[in-house]
Amino acid sequence: IVAIHGLDGHREQSWTAEDGTLWLRDLLPNDLPNARILSYGYDADTRSFTQTSTHTIFRHAEAFFERLSQRRHMHPRRPIIFIAHSLGGIILKKALGLGHRDSFKTDRGFRDISTSTLAVLFFGTPHSGANGVQLAEWMGRLLSVYMYTNNQILSELDRDSPELEEIQRYYQSAGEQLSTIFFYEEYETPILGGRTKLIVPRHLAVIQGDDRARVASLHADHSEIVKYRRTNDENYRKVVDYLLELAGKAKVTVDENWIREDGHRSVAKGESPPFQQTTLPKPLVPVSRYYVQRQEIYDFLTEKLLPSTLPEQQPRCVLHGLGGGGKTQAASFWIEKNKEKFSQIVVVDSSSQQQIEEDIETAIRSVGPQYSKATWKDAVAYLSGAKGWLLFFDNADEPDLQLDEYIPNSTDGVVLITTRNRECVAYAQDSHIQVEKMTEREAIDLLHKASGVTPSPNDNSVAIVRELGMWALAITQAGAYISRTQGFNTYLATFQTHRDKLMREASLKGRNYKGSIYTAFDLSFGLLPKNAQELMKICAFLHHSAIPQALFKRSVSSGFRVYTGSKSYSLPDTVLTPIITRFRSAKLLLASFFPFFSPREQNSEAAIISGLEGILGSEWVVFSFQTLIDSIAQGSLMDAFTDSNGECFYNIHPLVQKYIQDLLEEGDQHRYALLASQLLLGAIRPLRVESNIWHQQLSSHVDNLPLEAKLVDIPHASAFAMVYISTGNRNALQPLYEYCYSQFCTLLGPRHPRTVLAMNNLAITLADSGRLEEAEKMGREVLTLQMEILGQRHPDTVSAMHNLAAILADRGQLEEAEKLKRESQQ
Repeated sequence: IVAIHGLDGHREQSWTAEDGTLWLRDLLPNDLPNARILSYGYDADTRSFTQTSTHTIFRHAEAFFERLSQRRHMHPRRPIIFIAHSLGGIILKKALGLGHRDSFKTDRGFRDISTSTLAVLFFGTPHSGANGVQLAEWMGRLLSVYMYTNNQILSELDRDSPELEEIQRYYQSAGEQLSTIFFYEEYETPILGGRTKLIVPRHLAVIQGDDRARVASLHADHSEIVKYRRTNDENYRKVVDYLLELAGKAKVTVDENWIREDGHRSVAKGESPPFQQTTLPKPLVPVSRYYVQRQEIYDFLTEKLLPSTLPEQQPRCVLHGLGGGGKTQAASFWIEKNKEKFSQIVVVDSSSQQQIEEDIETAIRSVGPQYSKATWKDAVAYLSGAKGWLLFFDNADEPDLQLDEYIPNSTDGVVLITTRNRECVAYAQDSHIQVEKMTEREAIDLLHKASGVTPSPNDNSVAIVRELGMWALAITQAGAYISRTQGFNTYLATFQTHRDKLMREASLKGRNYKGSIYTAFDLSFGLLPKNAQELMKICAFLHHSAIPQALFKRSVSSGFRVYTGSKSYSLPDTVLTPIITRFRSAKLLLASFFPFFSPREQNSEAAIISGLEGILGSEWVVFSFQTLIDSIAQGSLMDAFTDSNGECFYNIHPLVQKYIQDLLEEGDQHRYALLASQLLLGAIRPLRVESNIWHQQLSSHVDNLPLEAKLVDIPHASAFAMVYISTGNRNALQPLYEYCYSQFCTLLGPRHPRTVLAMNNLAITLADSGRLEEAEKMGREVLTLQMEILGQRHPDTVSAMHNLAAILADRGQLEEAEKLKRESQQ
């Protein structure tokens, strides 16, 4: 058992309670007398007034495994359980990643350690999604416990640190075969300034997507989570119970690891492991008993892989799309139904280059004893001369994965590929299909099968599958939850209040899925470059469909600045027709447009614009933008399409948007909503032509913004009002004009001309919304003020008369309305 502390830790003091009990030394040997217990110490003092270590995370990880390898040189295959506290877990993950990727030819022992590792117990280590998502955003909270920091280390923990992303990425492969326990703190920790904070909460203390891991809470703060005083301490007993369980299976499990490792090392040397170790081919992924046939996909596979005439080229098909859409299940279902048509079916786990070679090699050795020393290259040659085979590459998701050398050169077999990486369509340019949302009928059938409930009528079923975007894995998860709780009619309400928990829940026993829908998204989102992730976070607050490419181009070109045009500008009459029919207000509706920012608002907008420039640049460069989009589309997180006019638009699945929103803390949600708002503001300009198509294209995205992101200041609210005016969305205007009127009253006073004009706009909007009593009261007040300030014959006063007359007519006060109308026409 090897313990490693975190920043500002000590190999003994980090594990020692206030009464001096060092549980690794004083308690644990009594429960595990046959275990060797080591505590590793390294210079992680970030508070020293004299000297701090300048080691990077890489150097700390390398030094850790070098020292451990030296201690184990007489027994390099002894099983290991690691215990890691706080940021010591980051160093451990880096070290395990180094060991996992170490060459077979080195003799420094890192790979021995990785192979011998049975389990890792993480205590308050800040993780993230699949690949560093959110981790840097929480790092400041963790480091707030400390006073001084080692800049060398902290630079690697910065928001844009490639080192941090690499640690997460390579640990994923290293941690696949490990037993993992994630412990998280329940209590807040005292920090600087006399405050307390929950340093590493549950959702950050686990690695999303690790479905084999277990999670447990401890009644302690971040520091006390690894300090125990007595053997009957509840926290200690919980930890020891896990250790006893793991120790009981340590030898058998690690021995199996070494059997596989010895086989790999033999292959690397050009030798072959004993035949009996590698004779069973990889089985087909079982089809869920709840699977609903996707007829379009099934027919497409049949057409492409079982052609009616002799093919001139090798039949191939690629199923591509976002994780959780049902690609593997659709492929396995088709293979199961058509397996008699093939002489041999070779199933290949394509999650890595190494795994591909192992599975193909296993397949050839399963043919017979004569192939017991065959390599994957022999297998490819064998299939090139064979007939009637099917080669199934499943989960070929990695961006840099190359499949060409593993595909036999023959038209006598067929190749089927499932992938999240859209670039894999290159393997079958004319034979690929995107696995998207199910049809509504398919989705309802799946929900009923998975839940075991068939309600009548189907109203709730339709609402549930629509809320879940017709996405296969999400619907299966919903069915599992409903089956367990019998809460069909209450599921939607539960989903809306506990969405993140439900979508991360992986209780899918018997349904043949490896993880939750959010776990599937983690894997794709985590592989995106940092700026691509940032762009997706912004797009999460736009409408999910028809995001115009021109939005980004126009906004970048304007410097992301909000329009603050002149008071006199009016929209063309034809554009105003849908909303302005009875009121003289074309000029007044836009009267609020002027550069009216407080210093605080100016600074705030500058910060938001700076954030957008960091993601999209300060100048429009189509190549750079397309590179961002390509990286997102590659993982099937976004689709592009072109309309009849040749304009480019993007779609994002609504569940992906919800997933991204749930990744963000509340404060960050507000920040990215503001970024999305500013992006739109940079593209909103008055229409200089008769058509309002551009504002129509923006309207749904403006609608999707949270209201508070539209009401940042008067120019922002007025710009969004411009879109609603030209598209005829009367109901959406009211909160914007209420805000503008309130702000003008506060800033300029109730009698200022701009305030009166804003009140006039609001009165018109209230009348259009049917709130006639309020509209009449406000219209009378507008007319009184205009007459006092401007006089009876001023054009604005005349317009106020006309508007009040229209309101009175709607209320049935025809005599007074007619009188005012005559006065306004004189």
